[in-house]
Amino acid sequence: MKKITINTFLGLLVLLMLSRCNNDFMERYPLDKITDINYWQTENDLTLYVNNFYPIYVVGFGFQWQDQTIQPRGVNVGMTVYGDMLSDNAAPLSQNLYSSNLYTSYLTSDSKAIGYSYENIRSLNIFLENYNRVQIDQTIKNRYKGEVLFFKVYDYFDKLKNWGEVSWLSNSLQTNSEELYLPKTSREELLDSMITNLDLAIEYLPEGGSESNNRINKQMALFLKARIGLYEGTFRKYHNVANDANKFLEYCVDASEEIMSGGKYNLIQGDKNAVYYNLFATNTYVGNTEVILAREYSTALSYGSAFSRYFTQNLRHQFGATRSLVDDYLCEDGLSISSSPLFLGKESITLELQKRDPRLTQTIANYGTYNLAVGVSQGADNAPYPNLQGMSGNKCPTGYRLAKWWYNNPTDWNATTNGQQAGLMWRYAEVLLNYAEAKFELGEISQTVIDNTINKLRDRVKMPHLIIGNEPSDTRLDNIYTTYLGGTINATLREIRRERRVELAFENTRWDDLVRWKAGKLL
Repeated sequence: MKKITINTFLGLLVLLMLSRCNNDFMERYPLDKITDINYWQTENDLTLYVNNFYPIYVVGFGFQWQDQTIQPRGVNVGMTVYGDMLSDNAAPLSQNLYSSNLYTSYLTSDSKAIGYSYENIRSLNIFLENYNRVQIDQTIKNRYKGEVLFFKVYDYFDKLKNWGEVSWLSNSLQTNSEELYLPKTSREELLDSMITNLDLAIEYLPEGGSESNNRINKQMALFLKARIGLYEGTFRKYHNVANDANKFLEYCVDASEEIMSGGKYNLIQGDKNAVYYNLFATNTYVGNTEVILAREYSTALSYGSAFSRYFTQNLRHQFGATRSLVDDYLCEDGLSISSSPLFLGKESITLELQKRDPRLTQTIANYGTYNLAVGVSQGADNAPYPNLQGMSGNKCPTGYRLAKWWYNNPTDWNATTNGQQAGLMWRYAEVLLNYAEAKFELGEISQTVIDNTINKLRDRVKMPHLIIGNEPSDTRLDNIYTTYLGGTINATLREIRRERRVELAFENTRWDDLVRWKAGKLL
């Protein structure tokens, strides 16, 4: 499948417009700026306008120094990796205001960040108000409209998760627009507008693989619809927001089934002890059938990110994974650490990571496993092993140093802002997990559903299948649910949630999961 690749020409829109003018001297338009009069004439105008939104929403690892902080969550721009800093998957060195419920927007918000700002929404609406002025085939215009609608819904989904009810804007506003003084849009109306616009995007966007220049495609829009459907459906159910949770869960199921039946995506296979790790340590996803959306970089264009360098040095959010996360991984016999005779105890990290789900040691660095490349010395600057708090350089407060996303490539580290590690954002594994959970919540779970979703993920790492009615006992996890959430949950649902946590650890899903399940006390 083709992946999204952002190139440096995104900022050249103004330069390409300088030659446009009227031959009549008395009606000549400004030659040094884009105006509403001399724009919206060719397909190239549409292309260049929409290109500007790609680095805003297809973030990957960000760009150059990769040191921006995204508000209101207060997390590094590489949100896919660092978003779990808010959750019970990670313990950072410093307190996060957002996850600690101490964030005060008017004191701590960056107005330029994707948070409560409407700057990007206004720019998207300007396109929607003007794109039809271009005199080209309507099908071509609609394709660009589909991209813009996708980005608009993506932006609003982020706003919904951060702020709840916000204002839905259908046009660009001026300083005297009446909409500036209107109340917030109700949650019901907001979601209806989002789904309506996303359905149009799905209609207008090309099939995956047929999109030009690695642009947004139909399957990406379907993925977003499935994610919104699962989030809102479970949020409404567990927060008692409304009685129509199933409507959104069905959106998730329908969108997921369309992706799953299309034959465009499959789980990447390989050595059970390396295939999972290798998914996240590469400079390209060309030919990778699991990746749905990613940001790639270009050496030829001197376009890159310092992610691999600073992740290796662990200078972003200096953190460690939590025991809570590590304890959730099953043993290789498919049983929990509460019941498996294979579990070797917690006398050392080396012991407790043995004989476990292979994804554990491809997510958490076991001592002696992740050695540096030949010719690179181990020390404070580059060591992937966890230095504990108080030691210089690499700081890992818990001792569980993240191995997932670590790219053992000194050349890439030394490239600094021109690092080429690809920034994976969405992948097919999440489609399977979304589908399984939505089917359970709808009361439609079956062994066939489990075999086509959860067990496909387990097959990749040679883990025993999940069998409905024969789920592993887990007194540890059941006691946690009882203590913090008021009681145990259905064993099948518990295992679906476990699989989601394990498979998607440090892919920026855990915080949203805790919120929609009304499980914040697990923090």
